[in-house]
Amino acid sequence: MKVSLPYLKSYLLLFLSIPFLIFSSPGSASAADIGNCLLCHKYPGMSRVDEEGKFRLFFINESIFNNGVHAKVKCEGCHTDITEIPHKPAKKVDCLVECHIVEPSSEKKFSHKSVETDLGQSVHGKIDSAGKSKKYANDFPECKDCHDEPLYRPLSFFKKVRPGISEASLGRCRVCHKKDEFIYRFYNHVTTRLHKSRNPINIAEVCARCHNDSQLVERHGLSTKAVFSYGETFHGKAARFLDERIPDCLDCHVNKGESAHQMLSHKNTQASTNDMNRGKICSNIDCHPNASPKLATYNVHAEFNLKQSPAQYFFTVFFIVLTGGTLLPLMGIILLDLIRRFFPNAVIKRRK
Repeated sequence: MKVSLPYLKSYLLLFLSIPFLIFSSPGSASAADIGNCLLCHKYPGMSRVDEEGKFRLFFINESIFNNGVHAKVKCEGCHTDITEIPHKPAKKVDCLVECHIVEPSSEKKFSHKSVETDLGQSVHGKIDSAGKSKKYANDFPECKDCHDEPLYRPLSFFKKVRPGISEASLGRCRVCHKKDEFIYRFYNHVTTRLHKSRNPINIAEVCARCHNDSQLVERHGLSTKAVFSYGETFHGKAARFLDERIPDCLDCHVNKGESAHQMLSHKNTQASTNDMNRGKICSNIDCHPNASPKLATYNVHAEFNLKQSPAQYFFTVFFIVLTGGTLLPLMGIILLDLIRRFFPNAVIKRRK
């Protein structure tokens, strides 16, 4: 019997994973795991090599999943094509399908469908204003290009001494609500949305997935150093110290009160980064409330090149030449002096 190489790799990986399957301790069953999917997917050795020769890991970290925002979503809610166990290879998840969770304000099934509409009308949409597909449409981001499994980041309100769950807040919840599972879930869900889901440096790293791709930014005529130039500013340097009060990409490029999916091009008059609106970014109440609109004329994404910043470019080149012209001769003299000290009797013989 002839066995193809990908399947041979799969059998080998399955054989190597047997110790993990035997000795891994089973975790507690997830509340959303009605189909008992973790019966198999809880083991770290759950993997295979597919027909294209790519390694596929099917392990689900139950602890991370249960602390994520999708913990109440049934596996079948996203993997709608799985109807039997053992199942066939699952299809790619569509984030826009209706979820089994009911949205309490409308009492309808929840869906991310509205996000697709907002994203389509934004600067990251694949369709232009004429309804035609943009050039290089595959370059524009999809859901999973920016979103991984987000974790709850609950706040501690009362004393602000330490982050995390506030026992005092939970005590108030228990006055009316009796089930701790509901209390923790609701508390995490609400408080994690009262501050940034990620710190500024994480936001910059997500944007860098595309904006640091030299070929992609060249195709679309974008700045080649947008993320790097942010890191060179005061805001970027403070972000490296994980100061979450510092503005990140979304604080400037998204209008206050709007979703990040509604980000507009700076050429759009409704965009926060449009020349007519930039003054509102710096002078909002969370940043510099008494700032003059002139503060917003500062070029956050300045690139010191001859085309964009000729004055800074020549100033930088002058000091590079000045420093090199001073230090290099000095270092040469010191090197020659050291050679003479180590080899006092050395003589360069001249050819006769």
